[in-house]
Amino acid sequence: MRLSIFTLGCRVNQYESLAISDSAERAGFEVVGWGERADAAVVNSCSLTLLAEAKTRSAIRNFLRRNPDGVVAVCGCCAQTNPESLKKIPGVKWIIPNGKKLEAALEILRNPGGNFSNEKFSLPKNNDPASLFSRSPIDDRVNLKIQDGCDNACSYCIIPRARGLPRSRKVSDILSDARNLVSRGAREIVIAGINIAKFDGNLAKLIDSIAEIPKIKRIRLGSVEPFSEVKFSELAKRMADPSHPFAPHLHISAQSFSNAVLKAMRRKESSENFRRILDGIFEICPDAGIGTDVICGHPGEGISEFEETREALARWGFAYAHVFTFSPREKTFAASLSAPPAWEAKKRSSNLRILAKSLRKTFIENRLGKTLPALLEKRFPDGKYAAHTDNYIESAVSGVPDENAKNRLASVRISSEKNGIAECEFEKFLDSEI
Repeated sequence: MRLSIFTLGCRVNQYESLAISDSAERAGFEVVGWGERADAAVVNSCSLTLLAEAKTRSAIRNFLRRNPDGVVAVCGCCAQTNPESLKKIPGVKWIIPNGKKLEAALEILRNPGGNFSNEKFSLPKNNDPASLFSRSPIDDRVNLKIQDGCDNACSYCIIPRARGLPRSRKVSDILSDARNLVSRGAREIVIAGINIAKFDGNLAKLIDSIAEIPKIKRIRLGSVEPFSEVKFSELAKRMADPSHPFAPHLHISAQSFSNAVLKAMRRKESSENFRRILDGIFEICPDAGIGTDVICGHPGEGISEFEETREALARWGFAYAHVFTFSPREKTFAASLSAPPAWEAKKRSSNLRILAKSLRKTFIENRLGKTLPALLEKRFPDGKYAAHTDNYIESAVSGVPDENAKNRLASVRISSEKNGIAECEFEKFLDSEI
């Protein structure tokens, strides 16, 4: 049976889709790319926003249009929190809760007629064992899950209803999966979790253990909530060490820099603490690329609160920012609160997106003429390679003397900035792979 897998949402979902693919191969499925003819599909869904749920339903319908005789299994957070909306779609035969997600392909074999029931899905409590087994090659940046669940109960977020309480994977299982990924060709691993700050092990030591795997070239951390300054200092020491594969880049979620709004969001940290974290990182690793998330228009955000956030974003040394417009999410506390008008929230978001573009441009221009390591990615028809530098500057690299250099680490010199992308010149390869 030919099986296709489609993934929406976060890095954890991307890791889990790879684990589903490995499980499917082991069970005898022929796993094919999305868009190819297939007998069945697994759609790994997202429920972070109403738009994410709409995209989930759209992906299902697109598959069934291309494969009229096909059938669909849906797993992920939308399947967990809103299964009834998916059962209504003809062709959907299996709805799989998050606690059984990695068995999605096996569920198709065990229950070929479908698995609908009126039973309410309980929140997942399990930890994933070592889940990657395939030898199928990997030549892209790849995600490695270390943790699941969250108990922060932020006012706008539905994910705790989908993922359950925090729980961490065993270090031995994490390292087993990391070794599998590297053995298949992965050279850059991104450590992922629903709330990495809730990982109950020593994160810095885990990174060190991954760094010892032969042929690993780069390690990144996915989006992380603010945690202790001491933990960030330990990470920054590794970021500043050019011999360590841990990249000088962090994405630290803020959502706002107004304490009044942070309180309304039920966030755990103050803007002052966030500033201390940033100052501590930059003191140890001045060239670090630090990004953040911001939500505009959350209940409690007036003009003065918005200006607090804008001022901090402009002045605190960020390399980039992801800006979101608040929209009420059913089953969250914020949905019951009075928010600024939608037009005003959109206006503020537009304002911050313009600022975010200028931050990216400035971060690149301040590094013109510098030479940085970059992992080469897709090759374009004009011969340039897409790449990201160690501090996460999106780049276009000219002069690479190899048409098959994808997934190789190279030294590149930044020559100019164009539309938020660094134009770079290839200098040399930094690995010994042919």
